[in-house]
Amino acid sequence: MKFNKKWLAAGVVLAVIALPIIIGKSKGDSGLEVDISDVSSQEIRPTILASGVLAYRTEVNLTSELVAKVRSIEVEEGDIVKAGQLLMRLDPETYRNAIDREEASKRQSEISIQRQRVTLQLKATQFERSKKMLAAKMIDLNRFDEDKNQFELAQVELKSSEEALRRANAVLSEAREQMGKTDIRAPISGKIVSLPIKVGETAIPSTSSLAGAQLMKIADTSDIQAELKVDEADIAKISVGQKTDVFAAAYPETALSGIVEKIALAPSIEGQGRAYKVTVSMKVKPELLLRSGMSARANIFLSDGSKKLAVPVEAVITETDENDTKKFTQYLWLVKDGKARKTVVTVGDSDDSWQAISKGVSQGDKVIIGPAKTVRQLRENDHVRQKAKEDKAESDNGDDEEK
Repeated sequence: MKFNKKWLAAGVVLAVIALPIIIGKSKGDSGLEVDISDVSSQEIRPTILASGVLAYRTEVNLTSELVAKVRSIEVEEGDIVKAGQLLMRLDPETYRNAIDREEASKRQSEISIQRQRVTLQLKATQFERSKKMLAAKMIDLNRFDEDKNQFELAQVELKSSEEALRRANAVLSEAREQMGKTDIRAPISGKIVSLPIKVGETAIPSTSSLAGAQLMKIADTSDIQAELKVDEADIAKISVGQKTDVFAAAYPETALSGIVEKIALAPSIEGQGRAYKVTVSMKVKPELLLRSGMSARANIFLSDGSKKLAVPVEAVITETDENDTKKFTQYLWLVKDGKARKTVVTVGDSDDSWQAISKGVSQGDKVIIGPAKTVRQLRENDHVRQKAKEDKAESDNGDDEEK
């Protein structure tokens, strides 16, 4: 009985020692099942997502420079107009009265000038006579000085009347200019996109949103652009000429090709955040009914999409330094001779699918991309093999559930 117990104990010890060796050998023969991909050249197009609105490139808000009632409106919303075309008439009565008043003032100044010229001629004659009489000692010096003073005073009064006439002409010209502003004409060719005022309402000279401040809006509807807001953290990556795909709210699945045309130098402040206005010119198909003010989202491409050596983004692992969280190392698990080899790499641009690798791998290298759970447990020189397609599909479903 004792003999049997000794043999049993020895058997247990041998089993404990041999089992890991057998399992390890079995594992080495078959290898861990992993997903493997090739290092290859791929088109990488990293993007920045931005939102904003559509706006007509040329858009003019017409406001009044006068306070006057609207007498007539010659157009309707949606009409096509040409530059210089009459759009609206304001009541000119007040400004016509001003013209009549200033014309009367002008005539008074002209009459005053005529009177002063006659007076000046008389004073000039008297002064000439006084000079001769003084020379003949027929008058004393006081009389001569008095005639001289009257002559010079008449010259000054004539100049004063001439200045009054010039002032009257300037005021009359201003009154006529004001009168001309009662006819509202189109500053550009385009379409009437807004006409908020009605006949009988009072137009006022204001840029605020008061009633009567805005007469109408004219825009060139054939040319529309996107005005996007880009966060200050991303604005340094944006440059003029970058390609952009714009998606209008009315056509969320239709990409409108555009190019970054202008980047604001000063930010707009919204709450605690700062954003910069980025203007994108677009090519719009005529059949798309786009309008100013439509909300839009955009993908701004940061590169030209040229091919670069890349791996799937899930293959890149980032390892942070335990002593300094700001320092980190990025690496891949490559497959060499059926074994996993940890390889430090230098990364470049990336998009949603691909990560460019600038150093550490070569074209055609095999890289492990999953499953995520298996990759986390990998050790240097672990035997690995490509997972069967069916197993891969089941693993992908499991990873999704885990996430």
